[in-house]
Amino acid sequence: MNAKRRLTLLALPILALMIAGHACGTGYRTTSRISGNSGEVRVRVKEADGVDNTSIEINEDWSWARITTTITLSVGGGSCRATLSGDDNASISLEATAGSPTEVYGDLVTDGFGEVDLQTDCQNAREVDLSILFTLK
Repeated sequence: MNAKRRLTLLALPILALMIAGHACGTGYRTTSRISGNSGEVRVRVKEADGVDNTSIEINEDWSWARITTTITLSVGGGSCRATLSGDDNASISLEATAGSPTEVYGDLVTDGFGEVDLQTDCQNAREVDLSILFTLK
């Protein structure tokens, strides 16, 4: 196989991932703070359109830990649905539109890395803000 063809075969998957990442969301940031057995993780996205899946670290030291959560979702424009899933197959879903934030309570179990899964499905969303307040149960 010639070098140009090999380079093309390597570049195509990378280009596809870059396009998919840009199509789902831009300006993605996560911040977290932990104090004792509680804390907050905040996920902010400047713009989002489409479905995106990611893992959110709660605390790397809390493998398979049950946490009690208060989750708040707000958007500055458009709409967004967020679903958080724990290692015990439990999930918490909430949906927000511009001017109508949503708050939900529930329990989740972290995975072996102290994380939970997050899936978002947004339609022309701007200034997405997801806050996860948690306490170790």
